Amino acid sequence: MSKRGAVLFVLLMIVSVLLTGCLRETRSETIIIPDSGDEVATSEKNELFDVKTIYRVLDKSTESGMPLGWIDQDALLSLFGEHTRSPSLNRVDHPYESHLKLRNADVQENHISLSPNGQTVATTVKRDDGTYAVNLVSLNDQQQTSIGRLSNEQIRSVKFGWSNNGRHLIYIARSGVTGEVQISVYDTSGKTMKGYTFAGWKPKDTISSVHIADDAQSVAIVKTTDKLSYVQFGIWNGNEFASKYEHLVTRDSGVEWIHNDQLTFIGPEGTLYAYDRRNATLSILIEQIGMFRLSPDRKYIAYSQDKDTLYVASLYGNNVLNKTQIFKGVVPLQMIWSPDNGRLMLSGLKGYEQEPRVVIAPGPIGIQNLVIEFK
Repeated sequence: MSKRGAVLFVLLMIVSVLLTGCLRETRSETIIIPDSGDEVATSEKNELFDVKTIYRVLDKSTESGMPLGWIDQDALLSLFGEHTRSPSLNRVDHPYESHLKLRNADVQENHISLSPNGQTVATTVKRDDGTYAVNLVSLNDQQQTSIGRLSNEQIRSVKFGWSNNGRHLIYIARSGVTGEVQISVYDTSGKTMKGYTFAGWKPKDTISSVHIADDAQSVAIVKTTDKLSYVQFGIWNGNEFASKYEHLVTRDSGVEWIHNDQLTFIGPEGTLYAYDRRNATLSILIEQIGMFRLSPDRKYIAYSQDKDTLYVASLYGNNVLNKTQIFKGVVPLQMIWSPDNGRLMLSGLKGYEQEPRVVIAPGPIGIQNLVIEFK
């Protein structure tokens, strides 16, 4: 072998050894470069947000119901015949093409609410004496329990709210005569009721919604006064509601508890805020949104931007990560996650503006009820 050939042979042997070592220790690494310095880089996969199927709820049925929420991870509870003499609560199972009547629903318009755990329905029913009973219906055994009574003046302002764990029902009503505001909290586990007063209301103040934390110790109330809407965060001080924080919100702002000490709401400019009472800190989560909904485990958030574009993202502390567009074409009026985070129920109005290469919600202009299933 020539001297030159020997040198080439040695070099080939060295390269072979190096390649063998590399093969034995092969590894891959993904680096995501954020578009701006404000974003947080992450290598977490977005598998949860990959859309598998979009179902049109009862699309082929001659009847349409108002979805109230999820009974379990596969079935919706809907109110049928809302404006008839014989309304009913029906189960709508996957693939959401037919419904099964569960029971009659003697309820007043807009005064019905399903607990987030899908076990209990709160309603108001008119009594023979002209007053109204606040009833709870268990969907497990169909048993009905009366837990309170409202006057004819109070029924006009009553609002229901549930804790995220489905244990506590809160309802707030105001007397049209005295203007007094009464807050009632019922513990479905302990079967106990507590009543509280709320002072400082003006004659023209109106109640938009009420929200209670899982431990039933913190409450958020959305009210409108002098054409401006506020969320008031507070705690119980004996038998009174003690306001601790107040912030302007959109009139129809959703309010949700991230945990017992932190709540989220939308400001009048469309910014989603998170307020933590432990250190009185206000944080910005997302800007320019129209509606939002947290998943049952508070790990994910669905929200709309540009009116009819729907996104899903991860919620980690005060950071919103892995933003993914999942749908376009419906301006949401209601969004509800299934218990396992695997589906999102969407009700809303069909958007008028359409863009190319985007799937638009099918069906006539009007209320669209859809279920978006993730892979």
